[in-house]
Amino acid sequence: MVNIQSSQPLTVLIVEPFETIRTMIANVLNQLSNIVIIQSSNASDALEKLEYNDIGLIIAEWQLPTLSGIEFLKKVRTNTRTAKIPFVMTSATIEQSHVVQAIQCGVSEYVVKPFSSKILKSRLQRALTKPVRPCKETPESTESTEQNNDLHVLIVDDVADNIKIISDILRKDYKVKAALNGKKALQICAKDPQPDIILLDIMMPDMDGLEVCRRLKDDPSTQHITVIFLSALEQTEHIVKGLELGAVDYITKPANPAIVKSRVQAHCRSIESNRLMRAQIDTMLENARLRDEFDSVNQTELVKPIADIKHSTSQLAANLHEPEKAQQYIDFIQQSCAALQLHVDSTASLNKIERKEYQFKPQKQNFTTVLKDALGHVSEIVKRKQIKVHNTENTDCHFNGEYAITHALLTHLLKNALEGTRSDPSIQLSATQNDKYVVFKIHNPDPVPEPIRGQFFDKFVTYGKPDHAGIGTYTAKLLTEIQGGFIEYRTDDNLGTEVFVSLPLA
Repeated sequence: MVNIQSSQPLTVLIVEPFETIRTMIANVLNQLSNIVIIQSSNASDALEKLEYNDIGLIIAEWQLPTLSGIEFLKKVRTNTRTAKIPFVMTSATIEQSHVVQAIQCGVSEYVVKPFSSKILKSRLQRALTKPVRPCKETPESTESTEQNNDLHVLIVDDVADNIKIISDILRKDYKVKAALNGKKALQICAKDPQPDIILLDIMMPDMDGLEVCRRLKDDPSTQHITVIFLSALEQTEHIVKGLELGAVDYITKPANPAIVKSRVQAHCRSIESNRLMRAQIDTMLENARLRDEFDSVNQTELVKPIADIKHSTSQLAANLHEPEKAQQYIDFIQQSCAALQLHVDSTASLNKIERKEYQFKPQKQNFTTVLKDALGHVSEIVKRKQIKVHNTENTDCHFNGEYAITHALLTHLLKNALEGTRSDPSIQLSATQNDKYVVFKIHNPDPVPEPIRGQFFDKFVTYGKPDHAGIGTYTAKLLTEIQGGFIEYRTDDNLGTEVFVSLPLA
């Protein structure tokens, strides 16, 4: 990561087809110190300049000639030499699909034109100071994004020829359905996928368009659907009534193709804006929830060991003249430090795995060694709860994996088993191997509580342990799977719980 205020010169590549905008961006950059500016009007020229210059930041427009800005971003991110360069995308539009695709391809910042120099400076600072994301776009994710942007239009008219005319106008751009009466229209609106827009004829037999609109707006499950009335010129009174009921617009018949297209397109932009706003609200709420959960995890996993270290340090100072007692406090301090280190290492690995950025580097490992160290890590719990640990592992088991994350996953599972033991203070451990895997089993005599059996490996799931974060089994699952292994469990009210971890043989 680079800072704008660094003493080292920062070379910035500006890729923008319009010279006036390139000049404006360059003027903003020239207000900063130690900046070297290289300019390109297209992506092909920019790629050539990347080969011969040590670029520290790229600012590129989405709409570039020949090769688009998003394709340029993909080439930057998939080239090992340029993959870590911060990339700021500029665009005159803020289509949700574009933003999502840019994020998937690893954009650092997305700036919408027009922008002030203050906004540009702040976005550049953010791009230079936060980690660069890799390109994660897949055909499936692109297809999903495009599919989510399809809008559904329902045409309701009792004259089939009118439906055909309007359908032919809109079918190329939207998913179109039709209904010949109000009752059928309400049935379609009650089912998924619901229409986003209804083009609704006012004058229909049995149930007219006004009644259909009234029922749609009275029903919480359909009141969000945009209604545009189809009407004759002389139906002014009905149009006013329809707008009062909640319709947003009207189109006069006979339908003019240009007017139909423009009216529907205008309201579709509003629908997309509302969707984007809802998505942003959902993201804000989710981020707030994750912050609360993160604070809860840190409260559990960091605050307690630190408090234990503080307490043990004061006790150690008071008992320096008694070597035996002093050694107990030293051991406890070391275990608390190890607990802190485990949490820090597990959190770092977990974050990288969840972001699909973890670089797995397997080596031949002795399972007995890893398990012995993990048991030492939980010895304080064993001693405090006076739990017997029966270990019948095969001492000649070797697996292909990483010591650190295997130590972490075993420690999490051992802690979970020890803290979940209530009826009989004992756990049983065994390790065997078959043709493909080392299979480690932990048995504790108590069953998994009924309410969480279906969520045993889910994140932030705990039961009866309010001071625990509920990430132990979730972490163990991810740390197992990243090594090409798998984890499963079975529980019984009479036989207790067994957790099985299978890791590939060396």
